[in-house]
Amino acid sequence: MKTLIKSSITSLILIFLLTTLPSSQVAAQEPPGEWVSGIACQNLSSTNEASITLSFYPEGVADPVLTYEDPTPIPANGSRNYYTPSTPPGLPEDFIGSAIVSANQPLTCNVNTQTTGTGTISDPYRLGTSSGIREVDTYTSAYVPQVEKNFAGGWSSYIAIQNAGTNSVEVNINYKDRYGSNIPSATETITIPARTNYISYQTANSNLPDDFLGSATITGDGATPLAIVTNFYNNASDYSTAQMHSYNGFGSGANKIFIPRFVRNFYGYNGGLAIQNVGGEAVTVTINFYYSGSTYTYTSGSIGAGASLFLYAPDIAELLPVDSLNESQRYGSADITASGSGTIIAIVNEDNRGGDGIPIERHGQGSTYNGVLDGTQTTTVFFSQVPRKAGDVWSGGFVVSNTTDSSGTCDITYAGVPAADETDVPLDANGSISRFAPNVSGLPDGFNSSVSVTCTQPVIGIANQAVETGTGRYGDSYAQSNGLNQ
Repeated sequence: MKTLIKSSITSLILIFLLTTLPSSQVAAQEPPGEWVSGIACQNLSSTNEASITLSFYPEGVADPVLTYEDPTPIPANGSRNYYTPSTPPGLPEDFIGSAIVSANQPLTCNVNTQTTGTGTISDPYRLGTSSGIREVDTYTSAYVPQVEKNFAGGWSSYIAIQNAGTNSVEVNINYKDRYGSNIPSATETITIPARTNYISYQTANSNLPDDFLGSATITGDGATPLAIVTNFYNNASDYSTAQMHSYNGFGSGANKIFIPRFVRNFYGYNGGLAIQNVGGEAVTVTINFYYSGSTYTYTSGSIGAGASLFLYAPDIAELLPVDSLNESQRYGSADITASGSGTIIAIVNEDNRGGDGIPIERHGQGSTYNGVLDGTQTTTVFFSQVPRKAGDVWSGGFVVSNTTDSSGTCDITYAGVPAADETDVPLDANGSISRFAPNVSGLPDGFNSSVSVTCTQPVIGIANQAVETGTGRYGDSYAQSNGLNQ
């Protein structure tokens, strides 16, 4: 057995869901479709190769159905991509469960949850990306700030909970509505064997009302480590409602949260925030939005203990001046601070609802990432997967945001492509560096690897990807995921 120096625990891998579940279960356990996963892992060592092992655990089963020792090490600062229908070989077609990735060097991994959709009107893309959870970052209880059941006519969610320990654990899922009121009748209690996972579908919980929008708290025995991913999704009645969002649970909150990317009327994209007060007293929050060298400040009303505040960029009056900026400048960063010693968590949603002049490839896209807790920012951020015309149609980029009032510089390393590396890139105070892979000089088409950014100031960051415009692909190909601060 290899020592888990750093492990990336992917809390959910779905493959061929409909062939696994009898038809009587499908209606309750949405979303429908044939689901697969992609795993992207980055070796964080700059000097040593990483030997990597992937162990796959079926839902509710403590023994792995496949343990795969990759015969090819990941180069220093390099990455490796897996696509579960074909790699690693030997994973059963009817598998649904979780995975543990272990290595002899520090790792970070992301997991894509996606359908086998081909991007047509009748078979659109659906894609969500979450960050793998390192062994050192697991938690014994967690907060999930946004869950839904048939909300606004089509939005629902599920919570995937993985037992990262070596013994079974009893877990409770407790729900609150958006106003912070408990719903005790909806509480779920389950026992999860070691290493495997349990998937809670909110549509299957008869004690949650329809049109529910709220939060959940997951508690274990106080000792067993857990890893949690939540996906929420639209009903996919057509390609414009194919949105699939993924984010990680929070083991704790903070008084201040950093947001590396927030957009308003940016080529059809708009951002949203789900902010939950996880402290014991009511708070207000102050949000500073930073766009093109200017600061716009929003202050909330009172948010009760356990309650949530949901904001959508077009509805934030303080951001109205952003609409006068050039469209290319309507992305920025933000920070959220709770009053007093209050404790909050937040996720960032982004979607594109189409409209005049918006390319068809952008209609119905959606993504989510975790707000970054104050105290976790560092001078180095790793991104597991940044594609440039991968498969001829997939491209992405990244944003690195300065969390300080002081300017600095950053060095950017593109794995295996030194000709594309950048040094001494200026980083403004409270500013950002943004890169779109097709615009990076020296980076070849087909690049689908990792990026590392090291700065002179503490930073945070996210990566994203989607099909390029002009490809004629439909559905939600858009995903964002947190970079790893190290």
